[in-house]
Amino acid sequence: MEPSEFYTIVRQQADLKSVEEAEDASRPVLRTLGERLSAGAVDDLTSFLPEEIAAALETDSEPESFGPEEFVARVAERASVDEELARRVTRATTDAIAEAVPGDEYRNVRQQLPDEYGTLFQGVENAGGRAT
Repeated sequence: MEPSEFYTIVRQQADLKSVEEAEDASRPVLRTLGERLSAGAVDDLTSFLPEEIAAALETDSEPESFGPEEFVARVAERASVDEELARRVTRATTDAIAEAVPGDEYRNVRQQLPDEYGTLFQGVENAGGRAT
């Protein structure tokens, strides 16, 4: 998947005005996701994502344990948006990830997160379209 395809999915799903806005909005989501997942899960995702998108996921810190509300709060703060928009952008970004990576890989990453993250990772139901 090309970066422009990824950001177009984010733009459409989050109802943003431009691909550039989608790019700016998705970076905080990717960074926060990188903080939440294990290094192995981040490596798995980055192997399927374009380099510029993958770079936003990478972190030197140990994975942190926080719930979906904290996830959205971090995205909102980093993107300087309200929590409703942060939630929409998070869902859109995770949907774009679900489109970019094989379904089994996406499900493996999603399984690292507690069930309450389901509202932010709705793309898992659609991730079956790609085979590993």
